[in-house]
Amino acid sequence: MQLLAHTPCLRVLYDDQHQWLYAQWYGRLNEAVAKEGCALLLEHQRAQRTTKLLNDNILITHPWAEGISWGAREWLPAMATAGLRYLAWVYSPHLLSRMVFDQSQLDVVFPMAAAFDDVAQAVEWLQNQQPEVGAALSSRQW
Repeated sequence: MQLLAHTPCLRVLYDDQHQWLYAQWYGRLNEAVAKEGCALLLEHQRAQRTTKLLNDNILITHPWAEGISWGAREWLPAMATAGLRYLAWVYSPHLLSRMVFDQSQLDVVFPMAAAFDDVAQAVEWLQNQQPEVGAALSSRQW
């Protein structure tokens, strides 16, 4: 994998083999670092024009719970506009973060997304996603 960016709470990599972005979040998140990281991901999504993102939250030590709702409203639509079609979300180990994510999923309008307990499951799911010509932008999988 090619390292594209590294911040105090996020590593952004491009997986050449699978042709997708890999976001590895870690440490203590707050509004400022989460929004900075999402802006960075959007920048690399626009540059790479990949259809898939593996969003790994396993190493987060303190989540910004409001970030999930913010991301659903603002960040994911921008990522979709930039070409993202498949999002594999690997849960944070924090129960509150997981609950907020699961509750927010009903409000998200995103092509295809799925949540997983580990990276291996997320990778397998992403590998099996094939872009469909003319797929409706409002379809989703949870």
